[in-house]
Amino acid sequence: MSNKNILTPVDFSVNSIQAFDFAVQYSRQHKTILHLLHVIDPSLFEQSYRFNNEFMMMERMRSANEELKKFVNEIPHPELEIIENLRIGKPYKEILNYSQQHKIDLIIIGSHGWTAEYNLVTGSVAAKVIELSKVPVICLKTDASILKNHDIIIDTTMAENWIG
Repeated sequence: MSNKNILTPVDFSVNSIQAFDFAVQYSRQHKTILHLLHVIDPSLFEQSYRFNNEFMMMERMRSANEELKKFVNEIPHPELEIIENLRIGKPYKEILNYSQQHKIDLIIIGSHGWTAEYNLVTGSVAAKVIELSKVPVICLKTDASILKNHDIIIDTTMAENWIG
């Protein structure tokens, strides 16, 4: 497989840090461009703030940009090109749209993010990306200590995506 562009969605959770770390190593090995994408879900935002939504959204975007820069600087990545992006929308849709628009060859995503229900094998965003992606997806399981020692079974849609 000849990967030139790899996408790693991040929500700044522990799991997205693990996915980013793996993606950095993978990108170094395969000499690829790493795209880092953070998506602000306006539906979650609107539930929290019922006043001055425009100001609050601008503040959230400013904060997310700062976090993205800090996030990138946490893991050393010499000689690796990283493209940072910020979008607003439904996370799985924005991930898939970005993937098509930027000719992404591979998506590396954490199995769960901040909104995860840890009794599930994969979180809802990861599951949708796995199901609907037109490119291969590597879905990294969560840290075992977070899952409270539950056994993890590979989701069949993920296995199909690995093969085809």
